[in-house]
Amino acid sequence: MLDDFTFEKNERGFSDKAFSFLRKTLIPATRLVFSPRITNPENMPMTGPCFVYGNHANYFDPFMINVGMTQEPTAGVMTRDQFHKTIPRIFMDGIGIVPTSKYVPEPGIIRKVMKMIDQRRMIVIFPEGGRRWDGKPKPLIETTLKLFWKMRIPVHPVQIHGSYLGWPRWADKLRRGSVEMRYLDPVHASDFDDYETFADHCRELITFDEYNPPQEAMPKKCSKPASGIYRFLYRCPDTGVSGAVFSPDGEQVFSRTSDFHYRMNTASRLIAPDGSVVSIIDLYDKINAMPMVYDEPAEKILLQKNGSQVNKVDELQRLQPIDRGLVQLNVDGLKASVGSQKFDLTLDQINYTSVEQNHKLTVTSSDQIIQINLEGQSALQWQLYINRLKDGENPVNSL
Repeated sequence: MLDDFTFEKNERGFSDKAFSFLRKTLIPATRLVFSPRITNPENMPMTGPCFVYGNHANYFDPFMINVGMTQEPTAGVMTRDQFHKTIPRIFMDGIGIVPTSKYVPEPGIIRKVMKMIDQRRMIVIFPEGGRRWDGKPKPLIETTLKLFWKMRIPVHPVQIHGSYLGWPRWADKLRRGSVEMRYLDPVHASDFDDYETFADHCRELITFDEYNPPQEAMPKKCSKPASGIYRFLYRCPDTGVSGAVFSPDGEQVFSRTSDFHYRMNTASRLIAPDGSVVSIIDLYDKINAMPMVYDEPAEKILLQKNGSQVNKVDELQRLQPIDRGLVQLNVDGLKASVGSQKFDLTLDQINYTSVEQNHKLTVTSSDQIIQINLEGQSALQWQLYINRLKDGENPVNSL
């Protein structure tokens, strides 16, 4: 009954009813959990047209940006995966959010953003294209920076300190704390002599390590901080075995293949039995530096999951469930067998990959889009391995 429902919008492109509902529900929830503190409020816009951009690591980042904007909502773009759910689609559409596919060029999005500018909207865009996995800056999407440059409207940078540790992308549980929303001086393209100088300045403003925020932005409370760590530490840092790291209780972290044993604290640090502190970011970097190892050398299979839910995105961008089946990544590409249906995407055919939420891998070719649910394994590992194979790296049989 609600599949086609939309709120009626005003001339500014948003529904007062949808805006009022979100102000009374999501904003109080955001305040309760993250206690966002706004610094430099004089730099925070209250109306548009303008762009608002910042670092992105947390589901709640868009809502934290909106905490102090009481007169009207921001507009912007959001990953299409959220629009496959009826209730989020209704309310996101109601305040003027439009769906987009991560990292996939979509000319129509530019037209929709230009319409938002004509409607004098504040437009939130996260130019990294997705949430950070490790708290480190990701390359900014060049087309977004060029959009900032060409539109000649104010660009408001905001640094969100404590966002990553408040709810790491890999984690099942969020952490309570106080996130700092640091609004910087607005940037005007007209103040720069050329695009490159402007773009470098925009990049510099959100280039900081979120794993080490100001002390006031460190999380204070979490019941099971290590729950979900297997998504991030997807191999044993000692042996390199995939899927070996686990947490039986959401606090202790072990490896099935070595004497690796730590306790994770609320700030996502690993504490050794002797009290020494280990960075999960350092371990992640160590894992990424390891060669890829075949799971089944004879078949040249790197990764596989049986019973994975496979979906297809149709021409109207609707998610169509297929069924559960076997998904494999080998040196030639990605294969999925679902009953009598088989999908075989060679590396050359894979144009884009993205991880939706923290466990679904979306793979886009020139003529189809498939999405596989990898819960229980690391979708991040699958994406990284596809990228490494496309870059020409050769796996090894063993370490």
